[in-house]
Amino acid sequence: MIELGQNGESLRPPTKAEVSRLIISLANSNDPMSVTQAIAERKLKLDRERRRAGVTSPEVRAADSVTPLPTPRRLIPPHPQVIEALDSIQTTPFALSFLSRLQGTRALIPSSAIAIDWETITPWMSLMADIREHYVLSHPEREQPVETLAPIIYTSLEESHLRDVHEMLERVFWNGINVTDSLDHFPDRCTVVASYKRLVVGVAILSSPRETYITYLAVRAGWDNAGIARSMLYHLIMLNPKKDITLHVSVNNSAMARPLNFCRNLLLYNRFGFKAEEFTAGFYEQYLAPNSRASKNAFRLRLRQQ
Repeated sequence: MIELGQNGESLRPPTKAEVSRLIISLANSNDPMSVTQAIAERKLKLDRERRRAGVTSPEVRAADSVTPLPTPRRLIPPHPQVIEALDSIQTTPFALSFLSRLQGTRALIPSSAIAIDWETITPWMSLMADIREHYVLSHPEREQPVETLAPIIYTSLEESHLRDVHEMLERVFWNGINVTDSLDHFPDRCTVVASYKRLVVGVAILSSPRETYITYLAVRAGWDNAGIARSMLYHLIMLNPKKDITLHVSVNNSAMARPLNFCRNLLLYNRFGFKAEEFTAGFYEQYLAPNSRASKNAFRLRLRQQ
């Protein structure tokens, strides 16, 4: 069977010499090859190597006849009740979703976790549980919310935590706090972050492994009075053994009606052996606004481990 080209001329397979000259000319050309030229060159090289190895090239021929495909069966439309049931689905519980098959129904535990706490129940967690129970009692006919339990996970500071950490520290202390540089100063020894699912609920930061000065220790509102600050402080001390750790504790004045918070702070640090060394007047003056009701005075505490 003679194959004809686009202009009606007869085509023949190239000789070995023609193939070698064409491959050499393509290799020596400075112009970039098109996709078609690259494919043709590759096929010519493959045929040449097959001839050298004595392997017969497969012969590809078009079929003389075409077998028609069978007629597809007519699709049966779904029952209207099935369509209505599917349309009525508003949400899918995470435990039944496809995402849960990929991630699992339990919380994703990072490999760098310092500690995992399944027992602590915070005021915010209790409030959310009460809201769900009230919804179930008030609307028994509706689809009930499904809550996926998760632990409080203590890890080192990561870049993904920065947004929540900055927002929380500004709420607890003052505006303009930025702890991004803590990622560059041994975060595995100088930082502890408490997270519930993907929400940062607490953070404790040391200035450096040498100075071991606690710059920030804060817990998100609604998650306090549950032992999270105590746990973060414990892990921070354990990560820096045989190091004296210092910090300043604000003295809340009576105008704020929060003397109990100061007593709780001192009690928290006293449990770990911190002792008051000195009273610093105006320590927070450069950080707080002039009209702030917060006390600008502080006590300097030290934990001696040497």
